[in-house]
Amino acid sequence: MTRPIILDAAEPIACPKCAHTFPLTEGISRQTIERYAEDFERSFAERRQALEAELAAEAKRRAERAAREQYETEVKAMKEALAAKEGVLSNLRNGELELRRLLREAEEKRQGQELEYQRKLDAERKTIEERARASAGEEFGRREAQYKAQLESAQREAADLKRKLEQGSQQTQGEALELGLEIMLRSSFPMDSLDPVPKGVTGADMLQRVCAPSGQVCGTIVWEAKQTKNWQPAWIQKLKDDQHKVGAEIAVLVTTAMPKDSREPFVREGDVWVTRFEAARPLAEALRGTLLEMHKLRQANSGRSEKMALLYNYICSPQFAQRVKAVVDGFEAMRQDLEAERNAMIRIWKKREAQLTRLTGGMLGVVGDLQGIGQEAVPQLGGIAELPTGEKLDPST
Repeated sequence: MTRPIILDAAEPIACPKCAHTFPLTEGISRQTIERYAEDFERSFAERRQALEAELAAEAKRRAERAAREQYETEVKAMKEALAAKEGVLSNLRNGELELRRLLREAEEKRQGQELEYQRKLDAERKTIEERARASAGEEFGRREAQYKAQLESAQREAADLKRKLEQGSQQTQGEALELGLEIMLRSSFPMDSLDPVPKGVTGADMLQRVCAPSGQVCGTIVWEAKQTKNWQPAWIQKLKDDQHKVGAEIAVLVTTAMPKDSREPFVREGDVWVTRFEAARPLAEALRGTLLEMHKLRQANSGRSEKMALLYNYICSPQFAQRVKAVVDGFEAMRQDLEAERNAMIRIWKKREAQLTRLTGGMLGVVGDLQGIGQEAVPQLGGIAELPTGEKLDPST
């Protein structure tokens, strides 16, 4: 059997007879070399194909074995998870049965306690009735005076609270508005001079003398505050008269009641600025800036009357009102927050009033219970039932 071997073509070989050394290529013909080379390449290709087939088959077997092992692992994990869930479910069922049993026992115990309590309550009620009949005269007389005093005190407190909520001193409210306006102006414009008009003196409420950084007076703003529910057109003429008396350049009326059909936070009525309290500060800043600009114009220009006319037209123009309104928008949001806080306080006062009403009803109920226990033995209870209730509270409030 022939077996091919691999040799290098330049491999030296020796003659077995003379021991002469020569390359392998000189002893073998080229046709023989090429034929064996072709056989070797064909044999090598066949061997490589066989090895590749074996490797592919081995890779397939390994993949199948890995997939089978993974599947078996997942099945085992799922079985273990199912067994754990079954155990938890069994524990939950046992816990539910135990809980139901405890609830049933607690319900039976509660019913027994309630029955026992009712029996004791009936026995105590009978004892109280016997004691009440024995000492009805003195006891009911003392309780009559006590309940009457408490009832009258509760009625007085309820009446005072209702009167304070529904009514208020117009003078006090007006003074509070004036004080708030003065505090706001002093804190906002510390360089200006504020002169409140004393009480009892005819005139506006406050004079604001606008001062430049140099300390020179640039103009005067007269302020009037009104805390009322209804608007009165006569306020305009009165404030204009006060303005002419003091020689002020601008007059401002701060009021809680705006002119009819007015939706803006401030308007101009008959050369008088009418504004809400929330918009007073931005309006004051705008008017103060106007007076400062007027002062600069008077100092810088000789044509004072022409410049004053231009400035007056600017103040009366829509552009000026729009710029002032832009400053007021921020304060309008603050006013809404204050309104929400005021509504919250009103709800608290109404709640307390309702509590006083319930207290009065509870006292009358106690008197009725005592009258039912004493029956005809204590005629003093009839006087309690006929006591005047004083100023009646409106339950709807």
